[in-house]
Amino acid sequence: MPPAGEETFVAGALSARDAEDMLYCGFQAGALEGAVRDLVQTGALARDFAAFRVDRRAVVVACAMRTPPSGGDICCPGPLSPGPALAFGATPLEFLRCAAGKGTSPASARAGGRSWTDVRRGLVACEGPAGGMTQVMAGVAFAFQRRGQSRAALVFEDRRAVETGRWHEGMSFATALRVPLIVVLASVPGAQASAFDPAAAAANYGLEAVSLAGEPLSRVHERVAAARRRAVEGGGPSLLDLGPRHVDDEWNETQLAEWPGGGQVARRRAEKAAVAAVQSAVARLAAEPAPQSADALASALSDAPMLPHWTRDDPPNPGARRPALAGHERFGESRRPEPPNPGDGTHAIVGEPGSGHIRPSLPDPPDAD
Repeated sequence: MPPAGEETFVAGALSARDAEDMLYCGFQAGALEGAVRDLVQTGALARDFAAFRVDRRAVVVACAMRTPPSGGDICCPGPLSPGPALAFGATPLEFLRCAAGKGTSPASARAGGRSWTDVRRGLVACEGPAGGMTQVMAGVAFAFQRRGQSRAALVFEDRRAVETGRWHEGMSFATALRVPLIVVLASVPGAQASAFDPAAAAANYGLEAVSLAGEPLSRVHERVAAARRRAVEGGGPSLLDLGPRHVDDEWNETQLAEWPGGGQVARRRAEKAAVAAVQSAVARLAAEPAPQSADALASALSDAPMLPHWTRDDPPNPGARRPALAGHERFGESRRPEPPNPGDGTHAIVGEPGSGHIRPSLPDPPDAD
């Protein structure tokens, strides 16, 4: 049951509006494929993107989740970005800025690649080797569970992740605590195939590996929605296997016609708008500024100094002070900190209004003699 005051979300109920949004994101993903290949040819993007492909089934998977801003789920698109990111509200221009390492990208000169972090939209960048983000997202799901929120964490991983200890540590944690985590395994183009069987890996944790290979797009949406519903109701994590990408998995006329509002007029309208958005993004990319050296070399520090851990207090006392980040906006959830007591002299609010950064107040300097 959702906490009191929280709206009920019915996953899997695909309305005509939802279907049209999904069509729009899918057509955007397809248009980005061609645009990225053209940008590689002109030198605007690195050769690393020469084999760039978008599995539009990942768009359907992400669309089956509950997206922000109303207390939505958290998604790590991983190697399948930007498909899931588009479903969570990202734009083609944001993806191209990130891929080209522009100064206007979320990470500016600090990172490139295919994904970035935007907690307000529920997006977490893929960082580190395969399997590591399953650990991270298991922790995110655990936080949702502890707060009693009807939210889930979604992570896309290369199928080779199941061969790593990191992935198994994350899955062990998730299954032991039955956290609302959905792990989607995919075959990444150009990557070495994995001989490990996801079904066998799932069986080790008492899970069923649901295969989505060859499934109609509507069925993919149904299965993911069911996995999400099960997760937030306390059923624990799910493991979904996309399998290899096939031509039959794409936006073909037969499959799209079965969706609510998936008529030819709606499809053409969504496709036209999606292609126009990608073309506009490509046109703007050329005028985007390169990162400044000062941005690349600037300190990546918070404006709130970290408090030492309570175990270093003398004497150690975990209840002596408030957490260093109480009220901070975490995972798209806006919380205001409790107002400080001006009489206790222990904390002061600093930073931008509403940022919630808390740090110890500095004592007044001694009077000069």
